[in-house]
Amino acid sequence: MVPASLGKPEKTTERAAAAVVWVLGVSKVYQRGGTIRSWLARGLGQGVAVPAEDAPDAVVALRDVSFSVARGAAFGIIGRNGAGKSTLLQILAGTLMPSGGSCAVKGRVTALLELGSGFNPEFTGSENIFLSGAILGISREEMTAKFAEIVRFADIGNFIHQPVKTYSTGMMMRVAFAVAISVEPDVFIIDEALSVGDILFQQKCSRRLNELVAGGVTLLVVTHDLSFVLSMCQRAVWLDQGRVRFLGEAGACVREYVAAMAAISGNAPAPVVVAGSFPEQPLPDCPELRLDDKERLGDGGVRVARAWLQQGDGGVGGTYRSREWASVTLLLRAEQAVSGVSAGCELRNRHGQVIFATGLRVAQRLVEALPTAGACLVTIRFCLELQAGQYTLDVGCGAGTDADNTWDRVLNVAVVEVSNPPDQEVIHGLVRLPYEITVARPRV
Repeated sequence: MVPASLGKPEKTTERAAAAVVWVLGVSKVYQRGGTIRSWLARGLGQGVAVPAEDAPDAVVALRDVSFSVARGAAFGIIGRNGAGKSTLLQILAGTLMPSGGSCAVKGRVTALLELGSGFNPEFTGSENIFLSGAILGISREEMTAKFAEIVRFADIGNFIHQPVKTYSTGMMMRVAFAVAISVEPDVFIIDEALSVGDILFQQKCSRRLNELVAGGVTLLVVTHDLSFVLSMCQRAVWLDQGRVRFLGEAGACVREYVAAMAAISGNAPAPVVVAGSFPEQPLPDCPELRLDDKERLGDGGVRVARAWLQQGDGGVGGTYRSREWASVTLLLRAEQAVSGVSAGCELRNRHGQVIFATGLRVAQRLVEALPTAGACLVTIRFCLELQAGQYTLDVGCGAGTDADNTWDRVLNVAVVEVSNPPDQEVIHGLVRLPYEITVARPRV
């Protein structure tokens, strides 16, 4: 079971009034079958009747999608395969007509929708750079002035003078991205293109995108890379079967999506522990975390009833030195008879990125079953080999299979603060990994 829609389509607000991208009630309906002529006419918007959403031969890709994006903002579009993400970008890029609603994009638009789109495979990379410029309305003189920078950014060496049909997908992406960012767009639309290529080029692209957004370019990106959305985007929309499931702050949108996906597909079979074999354990002798005022997701069929955060010696948790142990204890209670019960926790950094996550499912130790009102106590201990800073703690539980899943997730139940005192080794980067260092005299 997944949560009900928590995001609402935007109405005319100050944000919408200042936007450079508007999407208002956009729908897209395809019709199975039909003639080539009818498909072409419909694609060109020549008045051919659009099939109703409830028609037996209709395939609905988008349903009443609305949002706006301000100038200089980065906006993420996430969702499962087939959710309508690419269809939405194609409509915004002008390569597809909506079946209903309206949209508008203000300024020059550059779209990177499919790798190699607009490239002639028989032409060299150099020739395709000028071809792409012509398609985008850039004169040959302007492209000549930009050519050296494009080639330098793409960085594919002498392959720039070879036919594109000899390129790998990574090389194709390098050239396409280099061209797209060179034409100084007002709105830059990307569909998963940055998932191709090596990590060094992806990092270079991310830096360049940050520069563009800082310079006032509006970015719309479809991606399955949720860390990219968290680090780059201010706002995001989650599409599910063509509908808006959540629209708002990027971190909140990603949390909703991840929680729902975990509820749908996270309960795969795993080895179980029989409830009758549990050892008895007293409840922690310290103040518990407040849960009543926290945001919760799920239907609550199995529920985190109480929770505690402790230091390794049993004291009240919250503030730790780097490399100390923390302990999270969860009291689970079943509101109905459930099977295959899991529980776990996550630590997130200030960007909302998951730094650490574990639980019974990861350890492959599900609780076999709990009766109605049945309870169990789950304790998770972990070492905080983390950079100094503040982290948020999420806890949750789930039970059942894809068909009868029930779950509960409590967000931001505590703030975990990690310090790195002078007498301890400084942690550079996000985490500290086990390592060895040796120094030796060279043998000559």
